[in-house]
Amino acid sequence: MADSNRPPNVTSNKVKKRNQRPNPNHVFRKRQPPKPETGDNVIYVSTKTSLKVLLKRCSKLINDNENEIIIYCLGAAIQRGILLALQLCERHVSYQHDTKTFSTTLIDDLEPAVDDADYEMQRRFNSALRIRVFPTNPLDLTS
Repeated sequence: MADSNRPPNVTSNKVKKRNQRPNPNHVFRKRQPPKPETGDNVIYVSTKTSLKVLLKRCSKLINDNENEIIIYCLGAAIQRGILLALQLCERHVSYQHDTKTFSTTLIDDLEPAVDDADYEMQRRFNSALRIRVFPTNPLDLTS
């Protein structure tokens, strides 16, 4: 039997679904997020890339005596980036990590689907994380 103290399910017509087109006269297209750094030691984590592959790539950089590894993750991939950095530091005990959070601006294009509509751009913000994994000198830890 249903609980009488529970409020009934209320749905609102004003709630927008995620990735719903704002206007039927436009086609919604997401641009690639900006990449603040490039290089062999910079890794960008996404939700689609296997964590095992990323870990293997980072381990290869460590075995090639790379001074530091920079890991960038955006939005939903932040959890995977943190997990990657922690697993790296666990496997390679002489390495530690340093994190910085920031927000990045993402731009979406609203392309006209009909002749009457204009081309529009939409800005939104997303949280991001920069993780720096670097070796430590065991002699410096004694002080």
